[in-house]
Amino acid sequence: MAAGAAVPDAAREPLGVVLLNLGGPDSLAAVEPFLRNVFGDPDVIQFPPVVRWIQPLFARMVAQNRAPEARKNYEMIGGRSPIAVESAAQAEAVAVELAHRGWRARGVVAMGAWHPFSDEAVARLLEVGIRRAVAIPLYPQYSRSTTGSSFIALDRAVAATGGRIELARVERYPVAPGYLDALCERVRTAAATVPLAERTTVPVLFSAHGLPESYIKRGDPYLDDIRTTVAAVTARLGLGARARLCFQSKVGRRRWLQPPTEKMLETVAKEGHRSVVVVPIAFTGEHIETLQEIDILFKEHAERLGITCFARARTVGTHPMFIGALADLAEAAARERGWA
Repeated sequence: MAAGAAVPDAAREPLGVVLLNLGGPDSLAAVEPFLRNVFGDPDVIQFPPVVRWIQPLFARMVAQNRAPEARKNYEMIGGRSPIAVESAAQAEAVAVELAHRGWRARGVVAMGAWHPFSDEAVARLLEVGIRRAVAIPLYPQYSRSTTGSSFIALDRAVAATGGRIELARVERYPVAPGYLDALCERVRTAAATVPLAERTTVPVLFSAHGLPESYIKRGDPYLDDIRTTVAAVTARLGLGARARLCFQSKVGRRRWLQPPTEKMLETVAKEGHRSVVVVPIAFTGEHIETLQEIDILFKEHAERLGITCFARARTVGTHPMFIGALADLAEAAARERGWA
């Protein structure tokens, strides 16, 4: 076949799609080892190289200390994280969408801190005869602590097989059209629950997972990507100054990206607003940060401040537009490799 020629559908090799995510404990017993994996990852928790040798001990100590409170938090949302189940549903939906487009596709999930880990995902692909796969993070905005860490683990797992799988990758997609379409629809749906008289003035808080400011100063592009997504959604919805960017999920004593979501809620309450729309902007599926931190803690905080309507946009999940965006990204990466 001539170089650059299209590969007929019937001649295409089956394509794997690996969706990358952090993962979450699937039981209360898994909370402590999950935390140990998170805090022990040198790309997630970035120690200076000179003291990195102490990180495994640090991870064990922090996990032991935080586990009791973390288990209470997970008990509030059913005793486990839904992230693995939701990510698997997204992977299956992408494979189905690609099948509609003429691909024989198989979707798997590779988690960074709990099962299924990257080696499990790679083993599953090999079991079903996949030799080519596209890896796509379920983090639209790039950070070394999320996407970077996930790719390191996946590359290690592929290398351990002797390179039996050829891997293409998508590193970021902060303004992928289908992703933005799904986000905008989620925001509109949440805003529709606000009292009619306040819908044109209600603040829309884009709550992103925070990072230490030191990571950004060292060149991590996460903040720029987040701002790019928020600006695009703001423009599409015509939000103007009603759009506010804030950050959640701070851990430790270091200064993190500002302002915290709790402080932003205090700000809009002081401005006299009695309704708010909260949009989890760096989360593509429900997890402890959305179901417990936003839906329970932030909502209770808002109510104490006098906010009577707390509308939360759902994550994009398996929204057809988001799944279409992931399929578009997978196809584009495959075509760039000459696989189609």
